[in-house]
Amino acid sequence: MTVQDLGYRWGACGKGNYVYFHWKTVLLPWHIAEYVVVHQLVHMYEPHHTPAFWRRLERAMPDYEQRKGWLARHGIEVEGGVTQDY
Repeated sequence: MTVQDLGYRWGACGKGNYVYFHWKTVLLPWHIAEYVVVHQLVHMYEPHHTPAFWRRLERAMPDYEQRKGWLARHGIEVEGGVTQDY
């Protein structure tokens, strides 16, 4: 895992299942940061945002759509924020 400035992204999953998080993730409310982390961990099993990815994420986090929506609406407000909508 690496924490760094990822530009417009909150997180990324790279080759070798290496996970990256934008440093601003620590400024998010804990339940939203948790969504960012779980989202990236699901990418270790499903690399793309396919229906299978979203089903797996929903099994791990049944309320992910609410958290995703909050991030899309309010993420930009986090210290000049990151704008990517998962």
